[in-house]
Amino acid sequence: MSGGPLRAREGTMSLMVACAGETFERQRAVFEALSGAVFRLGERPGDGARMKLVNNLLAGINLAGAAEVLALAERAGLDAGPALDVIERSSGQSWIGSDRMRRAIAGDLAPRAHTTLLNKDTHLALDMARRAGLATPVGESAAALFARACDSGFASLDDASLLALLRRR
Repeated sequence: MSGGPLRAREGTMSLMVACAGETFERQRAVFEALSGAVFRLGERPGDGARMKLVNNLLAGINLAGAAEVLALAERAGLDAGPALDVIERSSGQSWIGSDRMRRAIAGDLAPRAHTTLLNKDTHLALDMARRAGLATPVGESAAALFARACDSGFASLDDASLLALLRRR
């Protein structure tokens, strides 16, 4: 599943399901009650978990990129709020970047998704990539940034804390 606690309460998170067709049909009503988007990925055990890692690696990459460019915008003398307004309506937009950076700009780092979670998930995805024989340099950079944030005291804060980390000189 993907979407975090708020979307779980709202019943709008995404579910990634891999199971036998009969099992899927028998549980369809439960899946649809839990989720606004149910993705059937086939029957191979573990494909739902593998897809979750793929998705979370991209979420980590997008979040790391959003934090980095907003830190750059501020260093270049731009106001982060209007800079994010432009990004949200342009080619750099990502849902996680918008969601997390709005809170980070406001100084709200109360944990909704702890930094440790994307640190864990990006590293698990990199392990999967290594086993598959795929180089993931962008993912490695994002994972290293989450590890640095955790090592710098941001582990228990929201993953939006990447902006606070990158604002440091």
